[in-house]
Amino acid sequence: MQTARGGLVVVTVLIAGLLAAGYTAYAGAGVYQSLESGRQELVAAQASMKAAAHSADAGPLSAAAAQLKQAELHFHDADRRSRDDPALRLLGGVPAAGQQIDAGAHLAAIGADMSRAGQAATAVAIQVAALKQKYAGRPLTVDDLQAALEEAQTVARTYSASTLAIGEQLRAAHAEREQVTTTALVPPLRDAYDQVDRALAEADNAFLRYQDVRQVLSDFLGVRLPA
Repeated sequence: MQTARGGLVVVTVLIAGLLAAGYTAYAGAGVYQSLESGRQELVAAQASMKAAAHSADAGPLSAAAAQLKQAELHFHDADRRSRDDPALRLLGGVPAAGQQIDAGAHLAAIGADMSRAGQAATAVAIQVAALKQKYAGRPLTVDDLQAALEEAQTVARTYSASTLAIGEQLRAAHAEREQVTTTALVPPLRDAYDQVDRALAEADNAFLRYQDVRQVLSDFLGVRLPA
């Protein structure tokens, strides 16, 4: 009887161990799926923004705004799972595994920051697109250019909070990135951070241009505005 009980305990422990391993794999897969879904939404938003660059229609910009919101939700879910899931928290106690999980959480947070920055930029871009629809497609006089510039400055003042939000989100993304050392990460995560580094550099450059009202309007109208 004692032997049978001992065998039952061993079997129970083995089953519990297998269930735990399976749940951890499931939780990890859930984090990955949320990260991948967020990435796909960012790619779709980027395509929508490119389409908007060749059209006076604000439709692609509205689509991009919706895609960026979905990306934020996916990244937030990945971040929540990485930090709060009991199986992953337990696994996080193992140094090698913990570093990978922590890097995934930071990656999700960066994705959410970038998505929010994109939403703020898109809100302003939709307003500027209205200017393109108003002035594009016909020769512009000096008076037209001056009027367009004044309207763009009004838009910039109205959405100054969006500009501040973009800067805050980019700073938050950089802060998350600085907490991750990639040398010991598994190749997929290391590759993901290589992409993050490029995306952050591009976002920083775009933000500098974004703050220049004349340049933003010049890009949308396709003409060089007077200084």
